Amino acid sequence: MKNRPKIFTIGGATFDIFIKAYDQAIMRITTPQERDEWLCLRYGGKVIVDSVIETFGGGATNTSVAFSRMGFDANFLGKIGAHHGDKVIENLEKEGVNTKFTKKTNRDQTAFSTIINTFEGDRTVLGYAGANKYFNAKDLPLKELETADWIFLNHLTEEHSKIPDMLLKILKKNPNIKLAWNPGHEQLVQGIRKWKKLLDRTEILFVNKEEASLFARTPYQLAGIKKDDPEFHIHVTKKFLPPYADDVSEIMLKFFETGVKNVVITDGRNGSQASDGKNIWFCPIISHKRIDTLGAGDAFASGFTSANILGKSLKDALIYGTLNANSVVNHFGAQAGLLTKTEMDKKYKAQKMCTTNTKLTK
Repeated sequence: MKNRPKIFTIGGATFDIFIKAYDQAIMRITTPQERDEWLCLRYGGKVIVDSVIETFGGGATNTSVAFSRMGFDANFLGKIGAHHGDKVIENLEKEGVNTKFTKKTNRDQTAFSTIINTFEGDRTVLGYAGANKYFNAKDLPLKELETADWIFLNHLTEEHSKIPDMLLKILKKNPNIKLAWNPGHEQLVQGIRKWKKLLDRTEILFVNKEEASLFARTPYQLAGIKKDDPEFHIHVTKKFLPPYADDVSEIMLKFFETGVKNVVITDGRNGSQASDGKNIWFCPIISHKRIDTLGAGDAFASGFTSANILGKSLKDALIYGTLNANSVVNHFGAQAGLLTKTEMDKKYKAQKMCTTNTKLTK
């Protein structure tokens, strides 16, 4: 691709180990107010592990690999430690990601996760933030960032990180640079009023349903059916939302009051919704079958953003994101299933997803 769009991904990098354990159980607790689920292993026992898989993760590395596979000039900005750091760099460079601006620290090891896969295809993550804790605004290559076409800001682990504030200065100075943002827990808790200036410069905001509600301080409207049975997850074009999908339109409106250009709200098996402030689109998932869900959100966000960079419509961007996420959940690890541009084009032509839309009104 000539004159490839240049995109910097900012955030975490991790070294991951997947294990599949025998003798596990899932305990579900339901009250009138909530439903919770717990992965259970026998206390004091010896749990036999079926397989061990080493791979890589972290929001910034996942999205940088995704953008590189889509043909963009991908640059990773994050911090690694001494232990496993070289493996992270080697993997990124193998994927064609520029690691020139990656920072290293001897204060801690590279972020590390142990992922326990369940027999239902979900996972529980035991995560150690490691070197990610020490990534801060001083690590940003400011002059290089001003040459970007896009910046993708992932979750940040430092509680008082000044990285968003530094990026806001760059975006104000360079109005042609576009920002895609997947906020971290600290920003979500602080709320949209705190981050109105950055949201006003945000081209695409990515949040899941619960994050969106917390960030906007606005509840979503519960759907009429809440069952995991795929038979209930049927979407027809007679209505905008199927009976299993929650209504997030009020949350969308709150975000658009801040000036954000496009909002994307995901809800796992219940599909995703996106709006440009005028119309709102719904897209269902492709299949309930899955091997591992780790990295699905990063895959969706990078697929959606890639479509936007390529000039695709909001509807097509939702489809790109869904295709990428569906591919990832059918592989172990957050990066193995990420689609190349050729693979994406092929899957897009073959897809028959039932997307629907309506006007976004108060």
